[in-house]
Amino acid sequence: MKKIIIVALAFGVAFSSAAQAQDDTFPNEVNTHIGELKFDHGVPTKKTSEKLYYEMDYHRAVQTYLWALPIMGQMQWRQAYLDQYDIKPNQSVYATKFNERSLILTANESTPYLFGWTNVKDKAAIIEMPEGPIIGLLIDFWQRGLADLGIFGANGGKGGTWVLTGPDTPEDQIPYIEGATYIESQTNNIWWLIRVNASPEDRDRIASSIKIAYHDEPLRSQLIPGDNKPGRNYQPRGMKYWELLHQIIQEEPVEERDRFFMFFLREMGIEKGKPFNPDERQQQILADAALVGEAMAKNMVFRERLPGVLREDGWRLVLGNVQGAEPGDAMEHTQRTKHFDRFDPRARFCYEACTTSERMSFPKPARGMGYAGMFLDTEGRALAGDRSYVINVPADPPVDLFWAITIYDVDTRGLITSDQQRAERGSKHEGVRTNADGSTPIFVGPEPPPKDWENNWIKSVPGRAWFPYFRFYGPTEPFFDQSWKLPPVEEVDFESYGR
Repeated sequence: MKKIIIVALAFGVAFSSAAQAQDDTFPNEVNTHIGELKFDHGVPTKKTSEKLYYEMDYHRAVQTYLWALPIMGQMQWRQAYLDQYDIKPNQSVYATKFNERSLILTANESTPYLFGWTNVKDKAAIIEMPEGPIIGLLIDFWQRGLADLGIFGANGGKGGTWVLTGPDTPEDQIPYIEGATYIESQTNNIWWLIRVNASPEDRDRIASSIKIAYHDEPLRSQLIPGDNKPGRNYQPRGMKYWELLHQIIQEEPVEERDRFFMFFLREMGIEKGKPFNPDERQQQILADAALVGEAMAKNMVFRERLPGVLREDGWRLVLGNVQGAEPGDAMEHTQRTKHFDRFDPRARFCYEACTTSERMSFPKPARGMGYAGMFLDTEGRALAGDRSYVINVPADPPVDLFWAITIYDVDTRGLITSDQQRAERGSKHEGVRTNADGSTPIFVGPEPPPKDWENNWIKSVPGRAWFPYFRFYGPTEPFFDQSWKLPPVEEVDFESYGR
């Protein structure tokens, strides 16, 4: 009897397993968001196979576009200066005019800049900074912050010497300099951005006192006058994006975190040590991925879904939070958390802006920078150049140095460009008026505001959208505890303003 029961149970289990296996069979036809997929007894048909491989390569190309945004911003920047000035390593473009910063991702108008780069693959480079009101930083080509220079750096604006090395710098090409600060980059290419927050009569002298050279050369000023040329660092579009990506991959070592992406790139015709010569199928995928990838980057910037980035007043923290606090999903200078590296925040930030440092990400009271952005009006619409708006800045902005509202073009993420040649208003701009209560209205629109408010006006361009940054340079305690709040960007009728 026991044998009969055992046999019956075994038969039942076998029958149940067979039935279950039959129920779990993958269907021979499925409808998906990419269309109908067909299978021959579970094996993809030739047409379905081709569709699936195309879709797989396409999705990988889109994610690779987003992954590469930081280094592509740096490549475009360097390429623009190679084309315009034939810039050499250790030289800096000295940008003092509107056009020279107009196509730099979210540059300000309040301070002159030094923009430049070095490559330390063969030997170390040296930067010698003078004492003075300098606000600068060093980044690698993935836009990870390496150091703050100047008043927000370790030397507190007293000057000093920095020795720059990279992953391939030979040991015998790294000098010993007593008292110098040694910076080891994870890329051979290193970029600097240096602001000179000085009066017009002092800024040229200070800028010319910044000396840069390779360690075996005389330290010297290596400034290139901007000549009013619009250097551009917003990422290229179309196949140019992939061409420049192939170029920089030849220059830099592959980091462990990026090895899967290198596999994806190989399937697109981009590989270390080999020429970039994509076939027709690869070109089609890459061209489409560049369009969709940029559309996704735009979506992350202008229709933000990441938690942990909004201030209490509804403005977005463009970079991280306060010292010692987890910045949520805001971008910050290391791009790293305990368990993962930031991907979407990095792509979002590097499409919208450029460069990071510890003091930009984690300012301290009166030391560092705070950045807040707004991307829609009170009706949830794009901030259109055809309409008129006011941002009524409350009294006593919490800053130790200066504050400013800067207006950027949505397409270039650079300074809004009109015949007015003005994109910023703030505490450093002469003639800006305040109301009796101490508030400062900043007008943005295609036509002038009421009489006597013209110095508070930034002219917008009909047919193009814009977005503002509010800059806190040297933020003070009300920035950190958020007791000082910014208002929304409100559409107004300039004719009736103040009545």
